[in-house]
Amino acid sequence: MSRSTVNPDVIKWGIERAGLQIDMLKNKFPKLESWLDGEKPPTYKQLKDLAQKIRLPIGYLFLEQIPDLELPVPFYRTYKTGQSQTPSPELIDTIFTMQRRQIWLREYQIENAQPKLPFVRSAKAPDDVTHIVASIRDTLGLAPNWAQQFKSWREALNHLIKSINEAGVLVMVNGVVGNNTHRPLNPQEFRGFVLVDDYAPLIFVNGADTKAAQMFTLTHELAHIWLGLDGVFDLEGLQPADDEDEILCNKVAAEFLVPEEDLLKQWKQIRKNDDAAIQLARIYKVSEIVLQRRLLDLKLISKNEFFDFYNEYKQRELQTAASAKGGDFYSNQLFRINPYFMRKIMEALDHGSIQYIEAFRLTNIYGNTFDKFAEKVMDTF
Repeated sequence: MSRSTVNPDVIKWGIERAGLQIDMLKNKFPKLESWLDGEKPPTYKQLKDLAQKIRLPIGYLFLEQIPDLELPVPFYRTYKTGQSQTPSPELIDTIFTMQRRQIWLREYQIENAQPKLPFVRSAKAPDDVTHIVASIRDTLGLAPNWAQQFKSWREALNHLIKSINEAGVLVMVNGVVGNNTHRPLNPQEFRGFVLVDDYAPLIFVNGADTKAAQMFTLTHELAHIWLGLDGVFDLEGLQPADDEDEILCNKVAAEFLVPEEDLLKQWKQIRKNDDAAIQLARIYKVSEIVLQRRLLDLKLISKNEFFDFYNEYKQRELQTAASAKGGDFYSNQLFRINPYFMRKIMEALDHGSIQYIEAFRLTNIYGNTFDKFAEKVMDTF
């Protein structure tokens, strides 16, 4: 039985990177401590099993030194103290997957003589917030009171995603890595990220986060495209990192969802009502948490009032999400993959400019499942 020469420190790093402890792996790998002590190296089969368990390509475990894995885009953290600065394997893998999709679509658009999207990088900090908001609305074809035509903020959110997709921005929403339900994305680590590109800008929203917060994340990321800034965000408390551009993007998101001038008028009329915030959330078709955040921004409520509400609401939403059913597989794929992206894949297949094996790899859907999803996209969009 051949043994593999490995650096025990690299094995320790891989285990820690996966958020695991050595004691948690002893049952499956009873000789783990001897590997770590350098007494007896693992076999290739044992190393392969360990790599799979800690969700790391096996090649990393053969490196002589611990690799320095960094995110390819900036990470804007609201609070830096007490947080791990090491990105999780789930976050890194998700970003790399989205980059592969973006690179393919960018090249496909260029090959087919598609023009650059004029709104990408069109805003310059410190542009006036209302100017950027007006540009976003104009690009998406949305009136200032666009959300009020819908019955609920969930319907408004779906319409917003559809409008952003139609403008040429890929919106991907997923709560796991690919289709692997054993690898959930942690909303406490990140709420989303954005990858800016002139031909294929991409927004990723963490689907494991509460639905209530996703609309704010989405619009915050949209502002990043106008400014031309890549980034990953945790947006704890829906607050930005201590960064001028981040603060500007938050202001844009807030103004886009709940216009200040109109809100102040509404607030004067109903502020004494016990359910004033609920009434306003219904008017603007945003979640209560987004509305409360806007009230805080305008100093209409205190920080203590907001965070008391925020902590209670977040727990309630997470409990609701935990008890909710997973939903139909193919319906979930419409958010995980993006129907616009899928149609481009199908178009490329028809033209013979892409092979099925590459289409499977880009979508993480294979065989008959791919064909069934393609049919659903054609029937729905």
